[in-house]
Amino acid sequence: MHECFILELFHGPIIQDWKSCAVGCKFGFNSDKKADATFGSPQLPETVGVLRSMESAQYYAENSMDLARRRGYSIVMTTSLSSDVPAGYFSWAEYDIMAPLEPKTEKALAAAFISNCGARNFRLQALEALEKADIKIDSYGNCHRNRDGRVEKVQALKRYKFSLAFENSNEEDYVTEKFLQSLVAGSVPVVVGAPNIQDFAPSPDSLLHIRELKDVESIAKTMKYLAGNDEAYNQTVRWKFEGPSDSFKALVDMAAVHSSCRLCIYLATKIREKEEKRPVFLKRPCKCTRSLETVYHLYVRERGRFEMESIFLRSSKLTLEALELAVLSKFESLKHVPIWKPERPESIRGGDKLKIYRIYPVGKTQKEALYTFRFEGDANFSSHIETNPCAKFEVIFV
Repeated sequence: MHECFILELFHGPIIQDWKSCAVGCKFGFNSDKKADATFGSPQLPETVGVLRSMESAQYYAENSMDLARRRGYSIVMTTSLSSDVPAGYFSWAEYDIMAPLEPKTEKALAAAFISNCGARNFRLQALEALEKADIKIDSYGNCHRNRDGRVEKVQALKRYKFSLAFENSNEEDYVTEKFLQSLVAGSVPVVVGAPNIQDFAPSPDSLLHIRELKDVESIAKTMKYLAGNDEAYNQTVRWKFEGPSDSFKALVDMAAVHSSCRLCIYLATKIREKEEKRPVFLKRPCKCTRSLETVYHLYVRERGRFEMESIFLRSSKLTLEALELAVLSKFESLKHVPIWKPERPESIRGGDKLKIYRIYPVGKTQKEALYTFRFEGDANFSSHIETNPCAKFEVIFV
């Protein structure tokens, strides 16, 4: 088993050992041991610097990918799905997303919990504009407070049809507990925040998005319509009964493996890639040709795991369909249990049959894996196999 030791300069000598991780994974301070990576300092010679933060780059510019790279960080861990190891807020374990609905008993249409009144986006203006549009809002935070804030937030939200999930930054992928707690409560989120918030939606019609201040008028009309039309409103929370989309499950399933463990897997993968450039590895057989047929040796692992499994494809069937069938056949023969199985709510775990959501080359970001990367047909896939000996892939099951 590969083992990674990560130095935490600002912590004491206690070693945190992630024994459940797919690779040996230890965090702490040990002056006698050379670290594979270090938090907090990209300048140590021959050491991989790691930047880890869940704050918005609009408030902390050093969290942007470009600036972090310029400062010497080799690995970036932020809420951005384009970062090397995403560290988002979403998690099945932390948020009871499939919690049952409760009656909407409050007279006000929406609840707000906003305590930072100096946010750099337009969230306070949006709140004021909604109120001017005759949307009654119960405000529990420091900003525009009209209700006693000494309540348990999620329990309070459960009583409202809508929740103002207003972030302090309109930054891609910056989606915090404000949105996730709304989902737990079954209160339709009205969002000011990430421009790609729809990527985080459990179903297409499960949220309302105020992209710009001028959208408030139409959003207010929609809120009033939904509030007065039970059938239409129930459609927005239907996912609570029928389950969220595969895309939502694939996103949240990523957090079934803690970001610290995923960091160790990322490091171990980079270490293995260096090892495989040695002559002994370069001589390994990645294909075998006999007569007019070539058999290609490929490797695949589930996202969140480290060790690879072997699959083989023939040149006469070097297609995306053949890849998917080979992956399914391999993992079914192993009686594979998806890594997210213990984490997901029981109601949406599904049966024992494996279902593939995405297959992508190892090294793609989660933004690419989940949303933007696709092989452009069989010819593009075939070219990738022929130009990448012993090509490696990851699979996401849902």
